[in-house]
Amino acid sequence: MGIDLTGLRALSFASRVYKFNFRNTVTLGRHEIHFWKQEYDVVRENVGAAYDESIAVGAYCEPLLCKLGAENITSIDASAFEGASLIHDFNRPIPQDLRGQFDTFLDFGSIEHIFNVAQVVDNIVNLVKPGGHVLIGTNANGFPSHGLYQFSPEFFYSLFSKRNGFEDTSVFLVNLSRPKMWSLIRRPVDLKRRNEIPFEDQMMMLILSKKAAGDIPLSVIQSDYDDTWARFETGNWSAWNRDNISKWKKMLHGFVSPYAYRSIGYSFHSSRVRWKYRDDRILINPDTVDAEAFRGMMSNPAFAAPMRKGRWSGSAAPAPPRHT
Repeated sequence: MGIDLTGLRALSFASRVYKFNFRNTVTLGRHEIHFWKQEYDVVRENVGAAYDESIAVGAYCEPLLCKLGAENITSIDASAFEGASLIHDFNRPIPQDLRGQFDTFLDFGSIEHIFNVAQVVDNIVNLVKPGGHVLIGTNANGFPSHGLYQFSPEFFYSLFSKRNGFEDTSVFLVNLSRPKMWSLIRRPVDLKRRNEIPFEDQMMMLILSKKAAGDIPLSVIQSDYDDTWARFETGNWSAWNRDNISKWKKMLHGFVSPYAYRSIGYSFHSSRVRWKYRDDRILINPDTVDAEAFRGMMSNPAFAAPMRKGRWSGSAAPAPPRHT
């Protein structure tokens, strides 16, 4: 668990764009500093505080959070080995006196290590007071042996939804080989289809959301199922049909071995996914993106539509995509 350069930029983005209030902050695990002075200096303008040895590599994150305005910081862990202020297993419900007590919840690398995911997310939702915020950094693609789980953008869009009392949810993928620009992933419910995400690259995922209402029992349903079920109930639904299988697939099966067919299919699907990914994201630079323009973009339904190789790092929201 730790805050590296990407985590530091996420905290800066949360403060500058999302207007996080860090006064009463709770962290899942006690996070170490994993960024260097040179990296802090790149982000320092947005953090607004000078570097000092209290945030040197290997130190714990409390001094950094204080620089962002934190006054009360609670760290929760299942073990005392890193000096957490509260020892509690997140596989179990949080104590009643912690419910709705925090302005901000932070996690940089814990959620994927805890078995009872349903209880984990229930705890997160209940820790934050209405008007508070959530920031989670976890692994997406390329880390099958790191923890117990890898998560999808859809998981967090379905969790931090209006159905569950949340708003302004955004999910970013950060390609670790090209970490400067973040890919804002559009919500599948807005796209009216599932996202296409490349599966060969190592990616970190960042999730930001605001809790708008409290005391709502969690109901997490994959977002595109709502649309599918609604179309089925109205009769506007076409089931899968074996006659829709393309002729070239049938021909290919007759000329190559099953293993060669699967290999060819993988290469084709990989290329297709990479192409679709360019449609399903908007590239932003979190250090320079304008806060008001970003919030305006997130609330504009027009930006649910695909935009070829969308890139946005300026001070104004991009024009809605044109369709021909």
